[in-house]
Amino acid sequence: MADEVADVEERMKARTSSDMAPEVVAISAVHNALKGLELEIQARVLNYVATMLKIPGSSINLSGGEREDEASPLHVNEETAFQPPPAARGKGDQDDGELEGISPVARKWMRRNQLSAKQLGKLFSLGVDEIDLVAKKVPGENKTKRMRSVLLLKGVAAYLGSGIAKVTHEQVKEACLHYDAYDVNNFAKSLKGMASEIGGNREQGYTLTARGLTNATEMVRQLTEGEKA
Repeated sequence: MADEVADVEERMKARTSSDMAPEVVAISAVHNALKGLELEIQARVLNYVATMLKIPGSSINLSGGEREDEASPLHVNEETAFQPPPAARGKGDQDDGELEGISPVARKWMRRNQLSAKQLGKLFSLGVDEIDLVAKKVPGENKTKRMRSVLLLKGVAAYLGSGIAKVTHEQVKEACLHYDAYDVNNFAKSLKGMASEIGGNREQGYTLTARGLTNATEMVRQLTEGEKA
């Protein structure tokens, strides 16, 4: 595979960009962008882009070697379309029954972070119409820190159910009261200090930022540590 890609690049050097076929230019750009990354990351990037472009029944074979029936380095395997390679699959894989009610986006998040339905079931009410936070307690030695935990974990609950990590003010307030994390006099001030993780306001609701979802994922990992898939 590497020899074929190198051959494509050599042929490109002898031609101007205006003469080259668009697919040749694309192959070179993709190869240069991915060649230094780990196999699992390469697969995730390619499958994500394929999904975003809505390419039907396509997947790159990244199993670590070519099969005898492969006609090119970009062989399409319809049976494994949009599936991570063996190295990327593990304890995060679930049966469809275990994932009932969980959004497709969140299922990918679970696989990527190797989180099982059994683990998440310790924190969230899986298998119901509206997934919610049901942990016995949340991290934090004071109300402000518990409030942050509630916002992050409620965001994950919404993400599991809808694929969007967004919750209303009333949902947050109810959960904060339950976990002794609601400081009515300092709520707005505390929320402002979490702007890098949580965006929004009382009227529009609160949404986890990319950093917020990353930190929420790490919190879920810590809270479920030791649970077996």
